[in-house]
Amino acid sequence: MLFRSFTHISEVSDCVVLAGGAGRRMGGPKALLEYEGKLLIDRIHETVSPLFERTCVSVKSGDVPQQISDLQWHTMIHDPVEATSLHEVLANIIETVQAPVFVVAVDLPELQEPLIRKLCSEYVAGTSVIAVDSDRPQPLAAIWDPTALDFSAPQNGDLALLAWVRRAPFLQLNWPADFPNIEATSPFRNLNEPGDLISGDSSN
Repeated sequence: MLFRSFTHISEVSDCVVLAGGAGRRMGGPKALLEYEGKLLIDRIHETVSPLFERTCVSVKSGDVPQQISDLQWHTMIHDPVEATSLHEVLANIIETVQAPVFVVAVDLPELQEPLIRKLCSEYVAGTSVIAVDSDRPQPLAAIWDPTALDFSAPQNGDLALLAWVRRAPFLQLNWPADFPNIEATSPFRNLNEPGDLISGDSSN
């Protein structure tokens, strides 16, 4: 087995993997779905755990925590029982960590270490960092600063994460222009339909 050697990212010490998705359209929890021969949770853990001093996972109550407990997590963060949106889940993560945190969804299997390092290298205290792909911000592969909580209160009941991004101070990095020398085809492609898993297997 080939082991890669990484040094921890100095600017951001904490990472939280979002693994609470029920995956109703996918036929089961996304974290436990297989993509190119490996579970999604295993893929993302393998990518991020060498980069951060503390790698945590955010889960809902149920079977998923027991099935991923053998991976090396700093801690498991349980989503609030009353949470009905990613907005509330993310607010809980930021409150729990109380430090700048790289939040990443489990269904982004093409995300790579150099891109994560670039995002973290641009972090300055008080300002979150987000990638923008084809004019669409990617809040589930972003550095969230604790001050973002000051802007979390939804306006007119709007719980959309992108509305929160528009309110909070964010440094935006455009893909691929602001990521020189990083080779990737679709690093922010997420898996939402069963066919996405099949196309992943046939893409190489």
